[in-house]
Amino acid sequence: MKFDYSPRDCIALAENLAIGHPKDPPELVHYHDSAMAVFTDFNRVRPVTVTPEVAIDTALEMMKNAGVRLLLVTDTDGHMIGMVSADRIMGDRPVRLSRDRRIDRGDITVEMVMDPQSRVKVLERSHLRDAKVGHIVATLAQLEQKHMLVVDHGKVSGLFSATQISRQLGNDILQAEMPAHSLAEMLQTLG
Repeated sequence: MKFDYSPRDCIALAENLAIGHPKDPPELVHYHDSAMAVFTDFNRVRPVTVTPEVAIDTALEMMKNAGVRLLLVTDTDGHMIGMVSADRIMGDRPVRLSRDRRIDRGDITVEMVMDPQSRVKVLERSHLRDAKVGHIVATLAQLEQKHMLVVDHGKVSGLFSATQISRQLGNDILQAEMPAHSLAEMLQTLG
C-alpha cells in the first residue's frame, strides 16, 4: 500500500505570538485552595526513578542532580516497588546497617533502606476532587510523611511534597504540622 505524504501548507509566522507553556504552579497558595494547586502531576513532570541495586550515595547524587528529595524505586519492568527519600539515605538507617552488617556505606543499596511498596500509603486521585491544600497538609501530618503518592487507574500519577507545599504556602508545614523524631530534627526546630 502506498501512502501520499505530500507536504503540508505553511503560513508565515504572525507577529507577537505567545509561546505555549504548561501552567506553572501558583507561587502562593492558601490552605483553602484546591489541592491540585500543589500537586506534581507525572503526566507533566517525569518522576525520577532508581532501581533497588543502586548504591545509596549514587541515589542521593541522582536526587541532587534532579532537584528532588524522593526517588521512586522500580523493578526491571518499570513497576514501582518502593520509594526512597533523601532523609532516609542521610538518616541513621545506613549507619545502623553498616554497623550491624559490618559493611561499608558504599555497599548499602537503595533496597536496604527504601520503603517497600507494601508500606507506602497513597491517595486515590478520584478522592481529590474537592480536596483543599489543608486536607493534604493534614494527611501528611497525620501519617508523618513528607511525600504522598497519588494513584489513578492502576498507576502512580503524581505526588504531594511537603517541601513544595511549604514553599507555595510561604509557611514551613514541616515545623508547624509534623513532630520531630530525631535529634537532628529537634535541633533544626529549635534553631
